Amino acid sequence: MSTGDHLTIRDYFDRVFNGKQRTRKVFASSGGTKGASGTGMFYRMLASRQTPGVRNTSVKSKGLTIADYLANPLHARGQTQRLLNSSSSESRSDMSPGQPAFAATKVAAEKTTRSSQPPLEHLQSLRSSVSEASQKQSDSPKRQKIEKSIHKAASKYNLPARLIKGVIRAESNFQVEAVSRAGAQGLMQLMPATARELGVTQPFDIDQNIDGGARYLRQMLDSFDGNVKLALAAYNAGPGTVRKYAGNVPYQETIQYIERVLRFSEQTV
Repeated sequence: MSTGDHLTIRDYFDRVFNGKQRTRKVFASSGGTKGASGTGMFYRMLASRQTPGVRNTSVKSKGLTIADYLANPLHARGQTQRLLNSSSSESRSDMSPGQPAFAATKVAAEKTTRSSQPPLEHLQSLRSSVSEASQKQSDSPKRQKIEKSIHKAASKYNLPARLIKGVIRAESNFQVEAVSRAGAQGLMQLMPATARELGVTQPFDIDQNIDGGARYLRQMLDSFDGNVKLALAAYNAGPGTVRKYAGNVPYQETIQYIERVLRFSEQTV
């Protein structure tokens, strides 16, 4: 009974007893019967070495063959011992008291699988970070142009640059082509009629839109004696509405708008 090119223990005994009389005598003196086959001696020795109450006739060894051992017994013995020590230490570390031995293999396999597969949350976070980085990189030239236009308009109309930024963030969140449900357009959400009055012919042009919005904001500040809150209320609801309610615009949308712009621009007035 052989498997591939390797001898089994049973093959080894058959060849010993069929080919070497001296070896047969040695085994016979140890309890064997003269003339018995190697197979018979193999089974008797196996039975004498078997642990009482344990029967295992279906297990096939995947370890070293006899030929491997005879070729280099010391190397093979050391290699086997290292494998056994490594396996037993890993099993003991993964097993809890009372856990069956076969469970250690399952635990080790699960640990390997978990370590090789990053959590879903981590993958999603990584994917989101990469997407945001790519978006920022692609928007960088545009954002630089917006910043340049803000500072140019701030200097031209004597306005704090951070106030213009607060209005833009509250109005469009820096979206150049933003359009509201009411029809307001661009970064500073200029209504078409207002844009025409301000000389803005291309409301989605960064320079024109910011220049027109900053100019209108300057007009509202001048109309209400520099009061930032009233100027912002007029920018959102119109100067006629602010005058109608004597500065106390009752619209919740306008009230929240003023608070948001001031928060975004870090104003304290």
